[in-house]
Amino acid sequence: MEIRKAARIWLDYHRVHSKKNILRAYSLIILKFCKEFEDYKLYEIAVDHILDSLNQLTEGCKAQTKRIRFAHFCAFFNMLKNNLICDFTNPCDSPM
Repeated sequence: MEIRKAARIWLDYHRVHSKKNILRAYSLIILKFCKEFEDYKLYEIAVDHILDSLNQLTEGCKAQTKRIRFAHFCAFFNMLKNNLICDFTNPCDSPM
């Protein structure tokens, strides 16, 4: 599965089940991540890709903001792992 397809599924889920502020926060992170890695397959995403994207997204931000953005990435990949692809390994679970 490609990142853009996974992001579409995830954001569609949150459009229905989440409050608009949560959706806005998730959309900000995931859409920027998708622009950079949209043609990648889920299995091609490595810890370095997430770390580079996280550093770009949170440059100049406080530590708490960085932790929240990382939690958004973890939630995205955990949803894929738990609901769509059982044998998928969350890249956020690896030490950075």
